[in-house]
Amino acid sequence: MMQHTMMDFPLTVRGTLTHATNVHGRMEIVSRMPDGGAHRCCVADLASRVARLAGALRDLGLRPGERVATLMWNHYAHIEAYFGVPAAGGVLNALNLRLAPNDISYIANHAGARILIIADVLLSLYRRIRTSTRFEHVIVVPLGGPTKTHR
Repeated sequence: MMQHTMMDFPLTVRGTLTHATNVHGRMEIVSRMPDGGAHRCCVADLASRVARLAGALRDLGLRPGERVATLMWNHYAHIEAYFGVPAAGGVLNALNLRLAPNDISYIANHAGARILIIADVLLSLYRRIRTSTRFEHVIVVPLGGPTKTHR
């Protein structure tokens, strides 16, 4: 039989994270946080948190193909969402927090997002769009903003 250079397994989030953990599990990921500090974790920690987020989203009733919106800056928690939402079968809808609140609401509603994942430092923005969106569940990621909540 002829050997080939193509992968012999599907390209999935789980497969990507398994490979990353096996080959680079102890490699450090560093994120700059909203307060100017740094958050550090390793690839293996990321993979573990992604699996927990995917499980939590399924427990909330996320069905395959449904949208999950995010309102976060570019940091470790957003990376977790980028992997965790598809791992749960959902589609990530990263909302542009630089847009006007009416535009953010329109995009979230048009996508049909039932779940929002938001960093606590952006809760003031969420308060401005809350009444004009149709989120059934809001997951607040505590990063040390003015309003501390549970994860």
